[in-house]
Amino acid sequence: MSIYVNMENMEYEISIRVTLPAKISKVLKLEKDRFVVEYGSSYKSDPHVTLYLDRYTEDGFPKLIKDLEKLKFEAFTFSLLPPEMRIEKDRHRNLYVMDVSSKEQFRRLHDEVSKIAIPYRSPLLREKTSRRLEQQGIYTDGVRANVLESTNNNFDPHITLGEIDFDKPQAEITEVQKNLKQIEGEKISVSSIVVFFYGKERGVEKANLINQVLIPFQN
Repeated sequence: MSIYVNMENMEYEISIRVTLPAKISKVLKLEKDRFVVEYGSSYKSDPHVTLYLDRYTEDGFPKLIKDLEKLKFEAFTFSLLPPEMRIEKDRHRNLYVMDVSSKEQFRRLHDEVSKIAIPYRSPLLREKTSRRLEQQGIYTDGVRANVLESTNNNFDPHITLGEIDFDKPQAEITEVQKNLKQIEGEKISVSSIVVFFYGKERGVEKANLINQVLIPFQN
């Protein structure tokens, strides 16, 4: 079966992540899926810590991979901390996350990855970003240069479990904590990152995975 795709109407994104061991990811995924089924959460991907997420150019992806393969970073370990709920007034929602330790190491890794990734990003904003800005009363034509963007100082590493709009019934954080108690305190070693490259037609909500590449740290 072949699917026709209009390449001139495509939007590309990259997501650079720290992935998790299978046994831990399985437990977290069960809780993420519960948020999807019971509360309508839109977070359906495998659990991870996002280091960088942005709209990208098609020709920027191979250049990014080539540069990231030279990334020198010392491996580190982090622990899973108790789940918590974060109020996000600008998005009119509560975000449920599993927090992580070693935030300074994550932030340094984020900074190094961002330096490499930013030069190849698209001059246009992600459609989701444009819609979120409009909800905040900031109107844009989608061009990045016309919008004051967040800085790296806002980066807060975590594992997203789900989101619930303020107007909907909320999950009990004590229940979430109970469901994930078995993995709380687990230590995870980080010695690589994974780059996911997605493509979707403009106006379509779901993006399709085009490629993913494992990047081990260079010593």
